[in-house]
Amino acid sequence: MKKLFSLLLAVSLLSGCVKKDATDAKAAAYESYYETIVDATSFTEASDYYTLSGEMTRMDDGTYRYYLVIDDVQIAMYDIVFMAVEDDLPFSEAKKMMPNIGIYDDKEYAMIPYQARQDAGYVKGLVISGNYDTSSVPLRVLVEWQGKNGETTYREFWKLTLTEDGFDSRAEEPAEEETEGEEGTESNS
Repeated sequence: MKKLFSLLLAVSLLSGCVKKDATDAKAAAYESYYETIVDATSFTEASDYYTLSGEMTRMDDGTYRYYLVIDDVQIAMYDIVFMAVEDDLPFSEAKKMMPNIGIYDDKEYAMIPYQARQDAGYVKGLVISGNYDTSSVPLRVLVEWQGKNGETTYREFWKLTLTEDGFDSRAEEPAEEETEGEEGTESNS
């Protein structure tokens, strides 16, 4: 009986260590993805592989909830990671978990054109969401996936602002300077 108790105790301790190691590895992966997103310097404006869309909704308490969606894939995408970082905040200054999928999940997500079989892990689209205090949230977004053979990793970074009207493309363009022209002036002849 003593041996059985010792064996059960050892197994439970080992499984606790394995779970803690897995949690630590996921936390390290989250931090690594976070820092990669904040450090990105090159951004896509449109993807040839999927559609990225967004929506923002005002909540009853005056805050806003936003949703980012990837769907309409044009190629097979495996082991997808989808994450957004608000406000370009460094990891050390973030006070909340940023929206993500594919990092802390126990299963992998894949999207294949014209196929959806959730029981097999093939989904039609992926959604991440977050809460924000104002109606305009500046975001940096990462979409990462593996090719069919698992040997190639693809990454696309986005830098955009989401409002209640959708993505505000003007947020990334320099402001146009107004110049005075002759149009609109009156002449006293």
